[in-house]
Amino acid sequence: MGQSLQPEPSGERSGGMKPAEMAEEGSGLERGLHAIVGSFYRYAKGSEGPKELDQAAFQTLLSKELSHQLTNPEDQEAALDMFKKVDANNDQKISFDEYWDLIVEICRVIRRSNYNE
Repeated sequence: MGQSLQPEPSGERSGGMKPAEMAEEGSGLERGLHAIVGSFYRYAKGSEGPKELDQAAFQTLLSKELSHQLTNPEDQEAALDMFKKVDANNDQKISFDEYWDLIVEICRVIRRSNYNE
């Protein structure tokens, strides 16, 4: 059946599936959520413990994953400003929770631009 929203014990995945396998199943929304999470981990660094995006990794993520959203230099400058804004603890790195705040902001921009709000 569906995946539980309850946290799983460390290292366990629903049904033993890998993230890529889970991302191929489900609705468009479910696949999109897996894509958002997977994008963070594709670029995040850190050998042990929580992974984070430094500014270089953040720039790479933006250029490879959001190139259609950031089509002019003003957008890219705004993205750098966004890095500073979402880096809540000013450590020059973005944690997953800070990344999620960025995703929320991008979704708001998309909503305003494409859905007349």
